Amino acid sequence: MSDDDIDDFHINDEGCRAKLFDAMKTDFETYGPMSKKRVLEAIEFILSSRDLERYWRAVVPHALPLDEIVDKPGYLRALYQKLAEHEPPQKEYGADVQLISDLHNIDFRL
Repeated sequence: MSDDDIDDFHINDEGCRAKLFDAMKTDFETYGPMSKKRVLEAIEFILSSRDLERYWRAVVPHALPLDEIVDKPGYLRALYQKLAEHEPPQKEYGADVQLISDLHNIDFRL
């Protein structure tokens, strides 16, 4: 995006968000099957965690100069639906599951 495009970008605007999700989907399609699975599982976990604020920066890095996302669960559900082309399933992971983020992927470990 150009500087002007970034200045005109507002994360809570549906049109801007649609453009962002389209670009994310394009990148997502270049991932292998295991990476796709892990990304979707991470979003599922964050949605089911009941502690969205704790994991939010796994989804949106601090470095991005974005407006505050008003409806974070709605944002994640919409992102998941764009990437997976279906609604996220309802899952319960339990208190022993943690989200581990490293340089290569997002993984689940007990």
